[in-house]
Amino acid sequence: MREKTTKRKPAARSYHHGDARNALLAAAAGLLEKVGAAGLSLRQVAERAGLSRQAPYNHFEDKEALLAELAREGFDRLGASLSVGGEPQAEMALERAADAYIRFARQAPALFRLMFSRELVDLSRFPTTARTAASAFDKLVQIVAAFAPPERVKELSLAAWSLVHGYATLCIETGLEGEELRARRARLFARIIRTDADDKRTAKLSPCPSVAGGP
Repeated sequence: MREKTTKRKPAARSYHHGDARNALLAAAAGLLEKVGAAGLSLRQVAERAGLSRQAPYNHFEDKEALLAELAREGFDRLGASLSVGGEPQAEMALERAADAYIRFARQAPALFRLMFSRELVDLSRFPTTARTAASAFDKLVQIVAAFAPPERVKELSLAAWSLVHGYATLCIETGLEGEELRARRARLFARIIRTDADDKRTAKLSPCPSVAGGP
């Protein structure tokens, strides 16, 4: 007569302190794209990571703190992707940065929403995340500063960001256009900003026309 065997639940994985935190973040990032930030729970994260339900609280004060760290990692990745054009002075730097921005939003839409939403994460409570976000934007500013007049860098950087961010948001929220148009739109947005910068520079350098009948 065979002995009856009982199935045992797999034992929770054993992690070092730092590894546990990274495991929780990796689990949270995976869940984020499936259930969204609002639907994410610390209990789900712990289960996915193979840790106890208490484990998340050993590393994060609450859900908002975990989401803030995910957002920080997102801004860090976004900042790195904006550097794909090489040096800011590179002729194609702005176009490549725009392309990278749109691609980032499409590849991780839930993370992208989280990074720019204040409903679940108040960046004023998480200065490290806020600094990382500012650093990512500074990559764009450096690119614009390479071709725009100094007094117009701030407004042109904002215009460039608004164009690309608005388009990326419309694509992931409404399905505005397909992935195949990403590069074309990136070229268009870069051309708009560069043309505006060139037109204003030309207008500033051009001599004022003489008034008919004047001296």
